[in-house]
Amino acid sequence: MCTVVVRVDPAAAWPVTMLALRDESPERPWDPPAAWWPDRDPDVRGVRDQQAGGAWLAASDRGGLAVVLNRWESTPGVDGAWTTRGTLPLDAVVDGLLPGADGTAPTSRAFNLVRATAGGAEVVTWDGTTVRTTALGPGVHMVTHGEPDDPAAPRVGRWLGAFRAVPAPAGPPPRDPSDAVGATGSAPDPDGWGPWFGVLEGSATVPADDPDAILRDTVEPEGHVATLSIVAAAVGPDRTVLRHTRLAQPGVLHGPLTHDHA
Repeated sequence: MCTVVVRVDPAAAWPVTMLALRDESPERPWDPPAAWWPDRDPDVRGVRDQQAGGAWLAASDRGGLAVVLNRWESTPGVDGAWTTRGTLPLDAVVDGLLPGADGTAPTSRAFNLVRATAGGAEVVTWDGTTVRTTALGPGVHMVTHGEPDDPAAPRVGRWLGAFRAVPAPAGPPPRDPSDAVGATGSAPDPDGWGPWFGVLEGSATVPADDPDAILRDTVEPEGHVATLSIVAAAVGPDRTVLRHTRLAQPGVLHGPLTHDHA
């Protein structure tokens, strides 16, 4: 169950900034952000799932950004099977196509799709019964496996207030996002990512298998799930910037890290 923290400020030079943490089985291979889908749009880059070929997160300068999170509800599928949710971020960024827009129900498992452009951000939800869209107004929001900003969701109830209590990033993240962790002014962080990474660092005091943990390493009903990587992103009128950190040890922020930018 992934986690997204998003700040919306329509009047700002960079109207949306986002911190997205990917939770997945450590046994499922994936690729860091790059232009993996040239047949659809050579300008789109994102985190690719090697098994299904789709995107957990996709972005382009023209299309903004979209990231998909699993929800908890069961869904019927079609003849007991489901289409991959990895097509959703690509459809949103490449074609501007959002689930349910054509009046048909998705054939995937349940999801939250966080969609961000220079015009703002929204969450498109499929809970197995209906598709609905929640606009994210100005301010800081948090999305996990339930409703946006829902205090009943453990991570949201525990940490949304902490993210809202500190200054939110106002522009592109530093080249290496972890430079902002514990930043005291010596790290290059002109757009203020340090406070958010400080909250993330503080959250690591919670055991990785605790329901309140943001950085996760636990066994869910569907199997072993862990936080594998972090994307910090900023969406502007004509540019989308991604910075990606692959965690050397699932669910652990500190230690050797691999950085990618796109």
